[in-house]
Amino acid sequence: MSTTTRRLAFQRQPHLVDGSGSVGVWLTQPAGMLVQLLRETVTTGDIARFISHDAYQRLVGVMRPDERAFFLYDMALMVRYETEARVILTQWGLNVRDRIEHIVIRPPPEMNKLGRMGIQTIAAAMSLARVPIDIVDDLEPFLRARNLRPRLGAG
Repeated sequence: MSTTTRRLAFQRQPHLVDGSGSVGVWLTQPAGMLVQLLRETVTTGDIARFISHDAYQRLVGVMRPDERAFFLYDMALMVRYETEARVILTQWGLNVRDRIEHIVIRPPPEMNKLGRMGIQTIAAAMSLARVPIDIVDDLEPFLRARNLRPRLGAG
């Protein structure tokens, strides 16, 4: 696996980084979290648990009780994902669907057909649960349209 990296989603450092240094998470205002792979990464069960537990608990800690959040995933550097990760993230999404305002996923540009089918499976499950979800080539237009920016004082 090469050490390809990319420009950070925001100009400031992430609020959280997983233990491997592969995943950065920014808490946003309005309420949300932007998850970005910081280097070429296999999305594992451990990464899914970091997102669905550690990052989510940090987000909930700064949200109002009735507030709904944006969940943005820049997975452009995902090499592949383990089935366990997909199952964890899908189940978590369904469990917290009442707290979700919108999900936006940026998959890898050259993702194989099987990987795209996995992302489509997640999207279908969330759509059936009436959670707005979009799969995009670029998160920037969504960030601008919703005026999503890093939350100050959350890091």
